[in-house]
This record gives sequence, C-alpha cells and structure tokens, in this order.
Amino acid sequence: MIFLNMTDKLIIEKICRDLDHELNAREKADLAVYLASNPEAAQIYQQQALIKKQLDDGQASMIEIDLKKDILNKIAMEGYKQPPKKDGVRIVPGFLSRPVVKFGFTFVTGFFLGFLIFSFLKADLSGNSGQTDQMKGTFYDSKSTGGIKNAGVLQYDNPVAKALVNVRYSTTMVEITAELNSSEPVKCNFQFDYNNFNVLNIQNVSVNSQTTALASGNFIQINNMGENKFLIYLANKNALENNIDFKIMLNDSPIFQNSVQVNKD
Repeated sequence: MIFLNMTDKLIIEKICRDLDHELNAREKADLAVYLASNPEAAQIYQQQALIKKQLDDGQASMIEIDLKKDILNKIAMEGYKQPPKKDGVRIVPGFLSRPVVKFGFTFVTGFFLGFLIFSFLKADLSGNSGQTDQMKGTFYDSKSTGGIKNAGVLQYDNPVAKALVNVRYSTTMVEITAELNSSEPVKCNFQFDYNNFNVLNIQNVSVNSQTTALASGNFIQINNMGENKFLIYLANKNALENNIDFKIMLNDSPIFQNSVQVNKD
C-alpha cells in the first residue's frame, strides 16, 4: 500500500483530494483499504468531509471541530524523524486552497519546524566538538575576576616550534595564554579532567588563516602554522588540585610535553 509509510500530512492531502474527486480509481481503492485498517485516519476523513459539506453549504461559522488540536493529537511526536529532502508537497487547487484547511497545514508545519530547531539546539549544547570560529559564549576577562593566581609558565624553543604558555586561575576560572610560533605545521594539545574543568571560551587574539583550533569536553587542539596567539578560558568546577597537560606534536610525534598544576592551595 502506498499509504503505509506516509506522514499524517500526506494522508490528509490524499483525503482532501478524494473529497474533491481528484483521485483515480486505484488511488480511491487504496485509500479505502487504508481507512478501513486505520480508525484514526478514518475519523480524520469523516471530519474533513463534514468541514467540506458545511463550507459547500455556506455554513462554515457553525463548525465546532478544533482542527488544530485534533491533528496534533494524531501525530506521534516521539517517533518523529526529519524526513529526507524531497520536492515540496503539491498543493492541489480546490478544497486545499480554502482558508480553514490551509491554516491547519500551516500550524502543523510550524509545530514540526519548532520541534526540529529545539532538537538541534539541544544537541549542540551537549558538548560536542567544534571549531572555535563557530563557538559562541560569554567573554571572560581576567581583570574582572578577583583572586587570580599564577599556576606556572610552560616554555619551549627550538628551530621548528616555539611556545610560551602562561596559566593563571581563580576559584571559578582558569585562564591560559598561548603564544605559538612554528615554521612547520604542528599540533598543540591541551588536555584536562572533564570532572574538574570544561571549556568556556577560546579567543583568537592574533591568528592567521593557516591555523585552526578545535575543542571538546576535555581537550583543545590547535593546528598551528606561523605565529599565533590564543586566550583560553576554562570553568574551574571544583577548585581541586589538578593538572593541565600541554603537548606539541610534529608529524604525530611528540617533541614537547609538560603539565602545570592549578588549585595548588
């Protein structure tokens, strides 16, 4: 049957086309079989037929059916998945062009779009990795945070790569200033315990087009080329002693590795 995998919206369209006598004999037969095995669809068919009859009789003001609520009650939101992209639904002139039916379609479509937007926003807030030029967040300025302490400085200098990493912290935040310079592409990685820290914001203070940064729940990777500077802010969740590890990789082999301890007191 062509209806078994249809969405409720397409079923309603088929019902409306049948009421406007626009289905061929096979389509009408298929619809009849589907309605016979689906009581909810059959109820929608009866309600649409009633609306059409009253509109045709010039008595639209007497309709007492809450079409919006009834259509929404027929849709199983838990099982909804975004359908694959395809050509838009063809709006057939006739019954579908009448204001009451158009309003019902518009309301259902808007409800679906709102549900999808909410789902995508919820997924985006779950902590998945992403490039820093796509990240948004509050700007954290260490000058406005009291009780800043120095955790330490990590420094590396050789002909291929140079790094100067200054780490400071308060009871609520960790600030990392990373100045990097490399004549070849290198990966500069920061790693930390997710139970104690998480990424709040990464600022590209002075970054060229050959350099990118990625962040996940407990990991920051800077793909560095040339001279660049970053400001990184982490939430200091528990203010407990813990290390932040820093590593420089050249051709996937470490050339420098060290760590700095925060929350020393």
